[in-house]
Amino acid sequence: MNRRNILKASLAAGMAGFVSDSGAGMTNNMNAEANHYYELRTYDLRNDLQPARTSEYFEKHLIPALKRAGVGTVGAFSVMAGQRTPALVLLIDYRSMAEAQTVSERVVGDKELSAATQAFEGAGQLPYVRYESSLFRAFDGHPRPELPPTEGRRSGRLFELRTYESRTPTSLRSKIDMFNQEEIKIFRDCGFANIFFGEMVIGQRMPNLTYLIGFDDMAARDKSWDAFRVNPDWLRIKGRKEWADAEVVSNITSSYLRPTPFSQIR
Repeated sequence: MNRRNILKASLAAGMAGFVSDSGAGMTNNMNAEANHYYELRTYDLRNDLQPARTSEYFEKHLIPALKRAGVGTVGAFSVMAGQRTPALVLLIDYRSMAEAQTVSERVVGDKELSAATQAFEGAGQLPYVRYESSLFRAFDGHPRPELPPTEGRRSGRLFELRTYESRTPTSLRSKIDMFNQEEIKIFRDCGFANIFFGEMVIGQRMPNLTYLIGFDDMAARDKSWDAFRVNPDWLRIKGRKEWADAEVVSNITSSYLRPTPFSQIR
């Protein structure tokens, strides 16, 4: 299948079977806007295949085409640690599942991107090996991405991408409720830049949730996590019966990202 049609097909398959009750009945604390959807694409690069070509293609062609198609924020990151490197990660913000489908169709039909893609793919061996794509529904307690301020910054932040796997969908509900009711606020109180929180609806190793948080640097990251561990609200809630079950979080993976110069999240 043509690479440009992969997202379209995967979204259509996912929509056919997906029904979510995540946080049903909860009040949206940010506004009445529907929960956004996020796509994470991870491109495995190879140092011997001119990986700069992929960055150039993203910056000059793919991301502009996504913006023409109507997406919201697009973050672009290089992987520092925690995943295979070198790699590039795209975070694409959609206002709805339907918009994700519409955007994929518009991108496939974008003549300017099509010409650039043909040149990119025809210039020799592709500078990336494979890419993976996952789709997430934003939490009710954090229904759209938050962009940290960039004014006065000379360098990009350090971002931490964390995935919590649960044994069952029911146990995942419990952890999402914990975030919606308490934990997102505690993160903010401890100095985390809360970028997005999402439940995976299409992807690997389900059921799971994934979130992206930002810090000025690694020292600031360590300081914020230290503050979180002794935060009185965290100490109050972490032992609550409905949230303390080991099945609520059965496995955690974490990776560290740096924004590229063309990332809208910095």
